[in-house]
Order: sequence, then structure tokens, then C-alpha cells
Amino acid sequence: MPLTRLFTLTALAVSLSAATAERAFAQDAAIGEDVYQSVCKNCHGPKAQGMASYPKLNDKDADYIAGLLIRYRDGEKIGPNSALMIPHAMRLSDEEIAGLALYVTTAFD
Repeated sequence: MPLTRLFTLTALAVSLSAATAERAFAQDAAIGEDVYQSVCKNCHGPKAQGMASYPKLNDKDADYIAGLLIRYRDGEKIGPNSALMIPHAMRLSDEEIAGLALYVTTAFD
């Protein structure tokens, strides 16, 4: 195979991979936005800035948020709002947790 053809095929593969990743990112963020708007916004604020005794989320990283949600989903009592968070987290799938963590950490820059 000529080198130029190999280069072209490689560039095309990278481009397709990037496009696929971008679509997956957008899809995950959309799932997260739906969850945030319907479940989280009333307590954590419209821009995840925190309200009253509900913590700010827009300054956390995705791994931290996902990790807490998984622990809440498993029924672990983490802090004073555990009784409120556990029932919400128990309804979330892995996909929703990942999307929510992505959305909260990228949507409010």
C-alpha cells in the first residue's frame, strides 16, 4: 500500500474516531443535563452553585461527583444530606451518573 494512501486512511480513521467521541460526549452530557434539571437543580441551584445547606458542585471534578453518587446509590451515609441524596442516587443508572458528572463539570464554566 502506498504511503500516501496509508496516511489518508489513518487520518480518516482518526477523524471518524474523534467524531464518534464527540457524539458520545454530547449524548452523555445531554443525559446528564436531563437528570440535573429534573433531580438536582432545585437543591444545588440552576448552575450547580449550591444553595443553603446543599453544596456547590460546579467546582468539583467528574470523578469526585460520580464517586459520591455511587456511594450514595450503595446506601452509604456520607454527610448530613445523606438521607436526601441516597433515594435520588438509588434511581440513577451508571450511564446517568456518568452523564451527570460530565454535565455538571462542563456546563457551567
